[in-house]
Amino acid sequence: MWTAAAGAAVQSQNLDLIASNLANADTNAFKKDLPTFKEYLASVERDKAAQDIPRGPIKDRELYPIDGRDQSFVVLDGTHTSHKQGHLRVTHDPLDVAMDGPGFLEVSTPSGIRYTRDGALRVAVDGRLVTRDGYPVLAQESPGLNNRLPGAASAGPAGRFINLKDAGSPLTINDQGEIYASEDLVSKLSVVEFGNVNALRKVGGQLFEATRGTAGDPSKQTMVRQGFLEASNVNPIEEMTNMIKANRLFEHDLKALRTYGDLMAKEVNEVGKL
Repeated sequence: MWTAAAGAAVQSQNLDLIASNLANADTNAFKKDLPTFKEYLASVERDKAAQDIPRGPIKDRELYPIDGRDQSFVVLDGTHTSHKQGHLRVTHDPLDVAMDGPGFLEVSTPSGIRYTRDGALRVAVDGRLVTRDGYPVLAQESPGLNNRLPGAASAGPAGRFINLKDAGSPLTINDQGEIYASEDLVSKLSVVEFGNVNALRKVGGQLFEATRGTAGDPSKQTMVRQGFLEASNVNPIEEMTNMIKANRLFEHDLKALRTYGDLMAKEVNEVGKL
């Protein structure tokens, strides 16, 4: 019974994950989450209890004490993010950029530097280049470029804010992330790549946080595409198929629970009459 209950609980969690993926099928640069299941073998993962010396007559059940320690369940071990690139959608907006490759844009947030592939950028009132949520986009450190806003400190992320307040037009961004106002080089987007993308953790709003000890390197493979946005990598048809499969498995586990319940009812109500 508990094995079936564990299976039903895991499929319920799996359905929540699939629902989240489907809800973000149209979100720019969304990366879907995938579940990881594992078998939980009670006799292996539980602490072994010390066996006391029998003090009286030995009963048959004491020759092979089970106590549930040999039962095998399934548990949701965790989730991991699929960083497969979504298709690039044409927008023709000069401030929209898509990462064609494994790179991420560096942005500054109140919680520190974060990374995103959502390139729907805007110019704030004070001239800063920011994301859709208002987080400043950081520039790559380049000698000879004045990336700072007037009065900004030269140290820390604030010294890498991109100032487009007095930039002329047209504004172009080349494949290397260099920003030109007319023919003048203004700044360069900081695009970084990670050797192990699984070390990145989602923090919401299409932002990722690098785990401790993980650092991004300047982009070597990623090309910046101006006038494009990356779409979600969620395949709605695939997710609907997974949802149907998870629902069927959930129903099978509930059916097994009902069967065990009926057997226990017969044991209580009928076996005692014999």
